[in-house]
Amino acid sequence: MAIFRSLPKLTILGAALLAAVVVAACNSSTPTVAPTTTPSVPAKVGAEVTLAPVVKGRVMTLKVTVAGTIVVPLGADDQQPLPVGTGFVDLSLGSDYSFGDGSEPGGADGGGVTCQGAKKQHTGTQTYEPADPHTYAKAGTYTFTYKIDFCGGGKGEFSVTKTAKIVIA
Repeated sequence: MAIFRSLPKLTILGAALLAAVVVAACNSSTPTVAPTTTPSVPAKVGAEVTLAPVVKGRVMTLKVTVAGTIVVPLGADDQQPLPVGTGFVDLSLGSDYSFGDGSEPGGADGGGVTCQGAKKQHTGTQTYEPADPHTYAKAGTYTFTYKIDFCGGGKGEFSVTKTAKIVIA
């Protein structure tokens, strides 16, 4: 019987300890903070072009680097954004270039795409050679001009133009 008489004392003592823990937890000075979510802000749309010509004799090779954030164009037929993994330059509306010596200019057509209704942004960088090596017929100073068009900006499209001075000895 002595065992049963001590049981209520242990239960009362246990309840008292539990109450002390609960009160301490409620009076804790550590505030609980609800998680907050920040709405994603679209990146500023724009692109930069860097030209890296290399001249050997009268032959010029050129690397073009295009980097920035653009709006992904939609396929003209299906009105869907171009697929993930499409190269940054391939997300353009096309490019044009001129060697500055009166020779045939070059470029690439962007294909059947449209900016109308496009909203998805893409940030990327790509370096490529837009043309085969170009041979200048005579010595002189020439201006190579490169222009590329993308979706985005106030009018739905924007262009980036860059020039490089080419000196042929």
